[in-house]
Amino acid sequence: MGSVDTLPEILATRSAEVAEAVTSAVASHIVPSSAWLRAEHRRHEREAVRTHMVERVLGLAATGEPLSDDDLRFYEGLGALFARHGVPLRVLTAAFDIGTAAITEESWRLAPAGHFAEMAQFTGAAARLMEQAQQASIRAYLEVGQAGRDPRPVRWVLAEAVIAGEPALAAAHAARERLAPGYLVMACAASPVAQADALHRPAVGKAVESVPGTLYCADRARLVVLLPVEAPSRRAQAAATAAELAERLRSVTGQPACAAQAYRPGLAQVPASLSEAHSTLSLAMAIPDTDRRLYRADDLLVELAIFRQPDIRQRLADLLSPLEAGTDLRHTLTILLACNLDRERAARELCIHRRTLRYRIDRIRDLSGIDPDSVGGLQVLRAALTATRLPDLEPPAPRQPAASVSVH
Repeated sequence: MGSVDTLPEILATRSAEVAEAVTSAVASHIVPSSAWLRAEHRRHEREAVRTHMVERVLGLAATGEPLSDDDLRFYEGLGALFARHGVPLRVLTAAFDIGTAAITEESWRLAPAGHFAEMAQFTGAAARLMEQAQQASIRAYLEVGQAGRDPRPVRWVLAEAVIAGEPALAAAHAARERLAPGYLVMACAASPVAQADALHRPAVGKAVESVPGTLYCADRARLVVLLPVEAPSRRAQAAATAAELAERLRSVTGQPACAAQAYRPGLAQVPASLSEAHSTLSLAMAIPDTDRRLYRADDLLVELAIFRQPDIRQRLADLLSPLEAGTDLRHTLTILLACNLDRERAARELCIHRRTLRYRIDRIRDLSGIDPDSVGGLQVLRAALTATRLPDLEPPAPRQPAASVSVH
């Protein structure tokens, strides 16, 4: 057998390794998000990834040729399948992003030294091919929604396209919906009681769609609403509409509503706005005395400061450690704050006598050295409780908005 010298030949002989890297990356990040995807992966996705996302892309990137009509039909079929099985559009786009990154990384790892210029050209060509494939899949995904074969409303599919940061004008054309120049993002998360039912009831979709031009999408735990903003000067009007909608959702679900909003001008800024809204909700839900309203990031600057200072967070959390020596003291403090310091109500919530509550408050002071009866002491204890309830990790990147703020 002759020697393998050219870059295309080198990568062709190692395509199985590249395919394995791509399959593993996509499986670990994307497959767990859908029962259908898990079944597909077990059946034949490994072969599909090898044939179409690796061997074909490697060969075409090396020659500089575009995807053929047959290639595009394969990716269109992939997008249509994702839509028909209700897989969120962001999962589809993320699969291509992760696959592209894995092809690039593994190809650079395998390429021998001395091929830098060729590899730079090769990876650029591979990225363009994957972008072409992704767009074909997205178009087919949206066309399924337009034809009514997607079980979700058109506004739902379009919301996912905007949130995913994909070419929104093309998405709007496919869905035959007009997009606003920008959107105020309201993110909501269901309480455990509402998860299995309230967010999926038709009444919720009806309430959201009663606001003209509003887009939305949801899963069992989350709801994201995009309220149109025709110009930055009209942000306040959109915020007022969002607050009204939160109250409407509260009446529909029977659950108090806590939500977060964010707005940055321009359609391209919707993913960043969603990330900010998710962060704001995470902070709001960590506050022991949070009230069920629509929060902005500026409403939670103290909590944000604590979140961004790990050393301060730890020192605050440590202040509560002595309370573990007493029965239910931390919980008692949480309920007292949640009841807005109303001791009669707190005692009822805790199912204890008011004298028992008084005893526990005295124990909190004795064990922690902080007086809950003073304004300063309450501020410190509230901050300490918040520090222990804040999320451990930074919120997800805009391309993968996984999270939200709440219909509680």
